[in-house]
Amino acid sequence: MTVAEEQIRDYPFEPFRGDLPHELLEMVHTKPVSRVRIPDGRVVWLVVGYPETSLVLSDPRFARHNSEIMAAGQPEGCPVGAVEALEADKADSAPASRESGEAGQCPAGLRQLSMDGKPHHDLRRLAARAFTARRIEAYRPRVQAITDELIDALMAVGPPGDLVAGLVVPLPVIVTCELLSIPVADRDKIADWANDMMSLTAHGQAGAAQAEAELRAYLLRRLTARRDEPGEDLLSSWIATQAGSDLSDAEIVGLAIAVLIGGREISSTSAGIRALFQHPTALRRLREDPSLLPAAVEEILRYTSVSPMFLVQTVTEDLELGGQQLRAGDGVMAVPWAANRHAAAFDEPDRFDLDRPQNNPHLTFGFGPHFCLGAALGRLQVEIAIGTLLRRMPALAPASDLRDLPWRDERINCGLAEFPVTW
Repeated sequence: MTVAEEQIRDYPFEPFRGDLPHELLEMVHTKPVSRVRIPDGRVVWLVVGYPETSLVLSDPRFARHNSEIMAAGQPEGCPVGAVEALEADKADSAPASRESGEAGQCPAGLRQLSMDGKPHHDLRRLAARAFTARRIEAYRPRVQAITDELIDALMAVGPPGDLVAGLVVPLPVIVTCELLSIPVADRDKIADWANDMMSLTAHGQAGAAQAEAELRAYLLRRLTARRDEPGEDLLSSWIATQAGSDLSDAEIVGLAIAVLIGGREISSTSAGIRALFQHPTALRRLREDPSLLPAAVEEILRYTSVSPMFLVQTVTEDLELGGQQLRAGDGVMAVPWAANRHAAAFDEPDRFDLDRPQNNPHLTFGFGPHFCLGAALGRLQVEIAIGTLLRRMPALAPASDLRDLPWRDERINCGLAEFPVTW
């Protein structure tokens, strides 16, 4: 039967409720590549096998530069929050300049992290100077302090309390806004723009384009302000990088948007706590031995899902993948958290196991040239949030049936709408 003769199913197959459906997990092994229709109406190849997903994420024949980011996680496919929710400009424009273009518009030749090849490599190299391991680790005390302040406030009004509203949403918002020197008074405005850009049906919608234009114009103003009064934030660091490079103002704005969108909500924190509640033996071990926390974070990132969606890439030449013939121009959506359940890469992949080898090869932060630039920051926040919750709330438990938790199906990065807990 040809693809044209097959019945193309709507995807996701069912509303997301925190776990990928059993049917999809079976397809990881039996049907790693298939044709589906995603919520914005496009027909794409759904890729869920580990080898196939690794190839799509790393092989240059699957392009990002003219694709739309369609799912949960951080710049370049990081899932812990959302993903780049931006429509990348075409890579064949004129060379980038220091000019920022009209306020709120993307100038011709703009390099973005979602591009491929040399434009991506060059921009990532410049951007990475502000994401060194030393800089991220130096931010640990501040992330810990923010986490403690939020948990203080949560404990002051409960139990019970809402883990999402009290910690999961505000922690990464505060962290990313502080990293970018965004004033407290502007954070709600930033959140509104991000929400408009991250809708499941945002592709091609005027509201999403308007939100991005307004966010770009705002960040250009912030960039001007930091140039006049530099600090220790990312904008100031990228401004300093301009002195010896061709990094443009508009490209810095693009990097800032990637940080804001990708890091605005660390859903792996709530997904991780939910998984620990579902696996009481693992929860007890982690409470008794906090040294297991780094391994627990990696297993949480591998085992849990924050969305059934991911970015849509474009096939650049005819090829075969997973026994299917793909044509140049086809859309392809590889889903890392499905691939993370493949027996080809993990023993007993559907088991939540804190004793997995330390080199846990999950694809949650992507694979290849587009591996998540903010992975260390994401890991840091998940580790501190979960570790602090378990330390300060030794009796932490769900305040309602986990099966009844409300999920946000309207968003690319679904996430929990609320998570009532007691302690």
